Amino acid sequence: MDRREFLKLGSVSVLGAVGSSLQGRATGTSDGLAFEPKAIDGPIVNPGIGFETFHCFNEDDRIARASNYPECSIAYFRFYWDLLEPTEGKYSFNLIDSLLQKAAERGQDLALRFMPTCPGNLKRGTPKWFMQKGKGFAYERRGRKGWAPDHNDPYYLARQQALVQAFGERYNGHRRLIRMEIGNVGFWGEWHMSHTKPVVPMITVDNAVKVIDMYRKHWDKTPLCMLIGFVPGLRYAVSRGTGWRADSLGDYGHWSDTWCHMMHSYPRKLKEAKAHDAWKRGPVAFEPPGSMRDLERYVPSKGGGYGNMWKQALAWGGSAFNPKSGPIPAAQVPAMKRFLAKCGYRIVLRRLVTPKSIARADRHLPIAMDFENQGVAPPYKDYALAVRMSGGTAPIVLKSSAKVREWLPGPHKLGERLQLPDGLGAGQYALAIALLDPADQQPAVRLANGGRNRDGWYPVGTIEVT
Repeated sequence: MDRREFLKLGSVSVLGAVGSSLQGRATGTSDGLAFEPKAIDGPIVNPGIGFETFHCFNEDDRIARASNYPECSIAYFRFYWDLLEPTEGKYSFNLIDSLLQKAAERGQDLALRFMPTCPGNLKRGTPKWFMQKGKGFAYERRGRKGWAPDHNDPYYLARQQALVQAFGERYNGHRRLIRMEIGNVGFWGEWHMSHTKPVVPMITVDNAVKVIDMYRKHWDKTPLCMLIGFVPGLRYAVSRGTGWRADSLGDYGHWSDTWCHMMHSYPRKLKEAKAHDAWKRGPVAFEPPGSMRDLERYVPSKGGGYGNMWKQALAWGGSAFNPKSGPIPAAQVPAMKRFLAKCGYRIVLRRLVTPKSIARADRHLPIAMDFENQGVAPPYKDYALAVRMSGGTAPIVLKSSAKVREWLPGPHKLGERLQLPDGLGAGQYALAIALLDPADQQPAVRLANGGRNRDGWYPVGTIEVT
C-alpha cells in the first residue's frame, strides 16, 4: 500500500488504553487509522531555541530575581582563554564538566564561546604565560591600558589550534552542548579590535580561515555560530554551513544618536557576507547591546517598538536570544512571548495515517505523516523521528529515514514502510511518536501538539498485529 492509498483511509476511533491521553481527532474506515492531533499555541521550551540564561541556570537566585524571565532551554557561558588554559597545554576541562552536569540537572543545554582577550584589562583574558612571550601589542582603549595577542603570530594560531582541538576532542557532539560559537579572535571573541590606540592589527583573512577551519574540523558534530564582526570571516564561515551571532539586537541608539547596529551595520554586513540564508544551515543568535531595561530608552522611540525589533530577528531566522539574566520590563513581555512562540523551529504533527491491522508476515509498518514547521528555522541537530510500538514484552522503537535537520519552515510530508523486528508477537500495540536526540536516543523535542506523555512520547493510536 503506497502513501496515496494511506491518505484515502479514514477511521472511526482510536483503539485501546492510550485513548484517554490523546488530544486530537480520529477518522476513517475499518481498514485504517487516521489521527489528526490537536495543535497548541504559545511558546514551547525546546533545545536550541528561545531565551537563554547567562552564566547561570534555571532556578538560580539570579534568575529568580529577574522579573518576567521565561524558562530557558539554553544556558549560555563565555570563557576567557586564561580560565580555559591557565598553564600552557593544561586545560580546565573540569570547568566545562561541572557545567554540563548542572545543565543536565536543570534540563538545559550549554552554548559556549571562547574569548582570547579582554579590552582594557591587563589581568584578565589572555593567559600570563602567553603574555610573557611578548607576542602581542600594548594599547590604550577609552583611557584604560590593555594588551592583546598578535592574532597573526604563528605561535598564537598554534595555541588556538591546540585549544580548539583539545576541547573539541572531549566535547564535540556532547548531548548537552547545543551550540559552539567561533570566538578566539578579538575583544570578547567578537572578531574586532575597536577603539585601540595605537590600532591593534586585526587578523588577516587567511588566518581567519584557519581559525574557522579549526572549528569545522574539531567541532563538526556541534552546531556552529560565527560572530558578525569581521565580514571576510563571516562570509567564509556561513558559506561552509555555520550560522551567525550579533551582540546588539535592538540597538537603535544605544551607542550613538546618529549610528546604530540595526540600520547601519547588520544589514550591510549580512549583505556583504551573503549571510541572509545562513539560518538554513546554522543557528542565528542574538543579545541586546546593554540590558533589557536599556532597550526602553530607544526601541519604542527610534526602533518602531518591540514588535518591530522581534520581527526583524525572526526575518533573519533567529533561534536564540540572551537577555543576560536580568529583569525584563513588563511592557516588553507581550512582544517577547510572540517571538518565543515563533523563533527557531516549531514542529507540529498535522496528520498520521496507518493501517489498523498489519500481518506479521509483511514485516513492515506502513505509515504516513504530515508535519509542519511553523517556526523560522530548522532544527540544527540530527533528531531522529521514531515510532514506538508498546504491547509486547518490551517497547519496539522504529526509526524513520526523515532528515529532520533539513526541515525548513513549511509542510513536510512523509510516507514510509518501517521494518519490523523478527519475532514480533501478535496482539495489540499502542503507537507513539517522538523526536529523539542523536546522542542518547531519548525524546528531546516537544511538538506543538497536545497529548505528550511524561516520557516525552506522543501517543497516536493502537493497531493490531496478526
